[in-house]
Amino acid sequence: MRLIENFLSPSEASDWLTDFVDPNRMDWQRESFQIFGRSVQAPRQLAWFGDAGLNYRYTGIDHEAVGWPTKLAALKSRIEDQAEQRFNFLLLNRYNDGSDHMGWHRDDEQGCLGSIASLSIGATRRFSIDVTRDNHRTSRETLELGSGSLLVFDGRQRHCLRATKKPCELRVNLTFRLIAP
Repeated sequence: MRLIENFLSPSEASDWLTDFVDPNRMDWQRESFQIFGRSVQAPRQLAWFGDAGLNYRYTGIDHEAVGWPTKLAALKSRIEDQAEQRFNFLLLNRYNDGSDHMGWHRDDEQGCLGSIASLSIGATRRFSIDVTRDNHRTSRETLELGSGSLLVFDGRQRHCLRATKKPCELRVNLTFRLIAP
């Protein structure tokens, strides 16, 4: 796990956040998925990009990519240089306030390869991750991920972004992944 706290400058992060809230640039969706036989609405909004024709399937939902906008492709290249890994899919999560969250999970779907590069933009939020050794949790780390920070980690480790009752503004998280075609 590697954290680069100021991967983006404050002005770069602010510019990206402006782009992400522009409804003419982003198609945010709130998905529903099945858990124990009942439909549950995701506690955040989603968007995605990736290599044209690539499909990332999780929670029983297909997320087919249609290509990379030029500006996002340039950001992806910068992140690939830092992560020392190629990425072909980007899942964006929009957390409008502290009640939006991501529960404990692993990104270990079939076809997920390598590390995840997670770029935080907007409000600082607490990210928790279980550190494992030989498939057993050895410790839990909690990181304050500020705007412009880049975290590169093994997505197979259990992790979450908990809900908070503290006043919290908009946060967008970009998770770059390598998915087997």
